[in-house]
Amino acid sequence: METKENVRNNNSKRKSGMISSLGIKYPTHRDHPLHSSDIWLAGKRADEGAEGLWRIHDELYDLTDFIKIHPGGSEWIRSTKGTDITEAFETHHIRGVAENFLPKYFERKAKSVRNYPFTFHENGFYRTLKKRIRTEVDKVPRKYVIRSEIIADSLFVSYVLSAWLATYTSSFILGLISGIFLSYTSIAAHNFFHQRDNFRMYYFDFTMMSSREWRISHAMSHHLYTNTINDMEISALEPWMHYLPFRKNLYIKYVGWIFSPVFFTLTFYVQWTRTLVSNILIKGSVPITTFIPFSVLIVLNLGTNQNFFNCLLMFLWIIGCASLHFMVVGVNAGHHHPELFHDGDATRPKEEMDFGIFQIDAVADRTEITGSALLVITHFGDHALHHLFPTIDHGKLKFLYPVFKKTCEEFGIEWRCESQFEMIKGQYLQLRRDVNTNPPKKLKTVVANN
Repeated sequence: METKENVRNNNSKRKSGMISSLGIKYPTHRDHPLHSSDIWLAGKRADEGAEGLWRIHDELYDLTDFIKIHPGGSEWIRSTKGTDITEAFETHHIRGVAENFLPKYFERKAKSVRNYPFTFHENGFYRTLKKRIRTEVDKVPRKYVIRSEIIADSLFVSYVLSAWLATYTSSFILGLISGIFLSYTSIAAHNFFHQRDNFRMYYFDFTMMSSREWRISHAMSHHLYTNTINDMEISALEPWMHYLPFRKNLYIKYVGWIFSPVFFTLTFYVQWTRTLVSNILIKGSVPITTFIPFSVLIVLNLGTNQNFFNCLLMFLWIIGCASLHFMVVGVNAGHHHPELFHDGDATRPKEEMDFGIFQIDAVADRTEITGSALLVITHFGDHALHHLFPTIDHGKLKFLYPVFKKTCEEFGIEWRCESQFEMIKGQYLQLRRDVNTNPPKKLKTVVANN
């Protein structure tokens, strides 16, 4: 018997025409107005047959005793209880150590089939590439990780100093520059919230967005279910921007073109408000990290001769500029182009539904960004490799291209690298396009030669 929630979801699905071409169930709570990470996780618990445990492939594990000792941080495990973590487990553990611990926590086989079609066959593309990457990544000197840390720290200091100077001089031009520094700081911080708990991931919270929220909406949703109906970074933009190629009337096709500048400018404020309300309604408490961005406002008020109103005005101006810049960089970073796969398009055959192949079908890199350490960490660069191995520091990714390209060639996978202008143009074209009925190019092989 259908619950009221299921009826509501099915009605929404019928109205929008959103039926996943990948066979993914229309996510419970996808149309919830708050659209928070906790609500998304609640939907996963309802949809994925994990039976209150942690599902990896077709097996259920009780990781309760592992929460506090998880090397990456307890929140990764605690928040995902009752969900399918197959894709997260595969992509977040490169060295093969975690697999050795799993049998200790095994409970039973899952009763239902997985909600997602992606495969991880031992000789398939993803695991073949992962084994090869495993031997290469440790060869990269740590100095390239340190460089990433220095860039992030420098951007953060530049944000605070420029915000102070903008407030002290009442210069909105300097405020704009400060906003750009804040935007770049948050993008650099994105490199760190994919990794084990560390202080640099909290640079992201200075934007008024939440690193904890984004660990879920970005790392666990967007990265794992890229360009699908379960990608929060797509559903969060609706109804203003519709990137999935389901039935679109004239209004839906062009509303994003018209309203995106306003929507982008307000994004940080909206995200903060949503997170605050969600924490109050769902958890009954507000984490201290919610108030991190206002520490800069306090510095501006105490460190300049301006009154509080002027400090607040400049602070909000900086946040708005950062929001606009961040969103412009983000939506043009590598996913939205008519030639990239979006749920609703024709899919590969079942035997080619390897997770890594799916990711490459939905990602493009940019020629101007790839190769520059500064541009990569501040513009979501090396996008394909980052999606495949999100926990590897951005500073190391460029050294993995030889083995990546070799493996792509071996399997016959097309890795796209477009100009930034082409991606910007393609992003607008994606908003108006309909379903692509031509499946991605067929592979040379579905198993490795060795």
